[in-house]
Amino acid sequence: MRKYIIFIKSDASKVIPKEFVTRLFIKGMKQKGFSRYHIEVEAENEKEAINKLNENNEGYLDSLRELSGSAVICSVCVIIMALIYLLR
Repeated sequence: MRKYIIFIKSDASKVIPKEFVTRLFIKGMKQKGFSRYHIEVEAENEKEAINKLNENNEGYLDSLRELSGSAVICSVCVIIMALIYLLR
């Protein structure tokens, strides 16, 4: 399996094998508007690397959704408790 580096732009992405990525290459990608994704993906080919990246992102989004839901519930409970305390 090879390690891949992923560069992301607002409407495009590029998957490059890690051994081909140099500082000069990264600089060129930044000039084109791409930014390096913070995770290296280990995969058989570029398509599999993109699929693994998408799975990873879905996991992050699910975790964020759960955290946001918990924060909203806690906030609502605190507001209700404050209103009950103030209205007594």
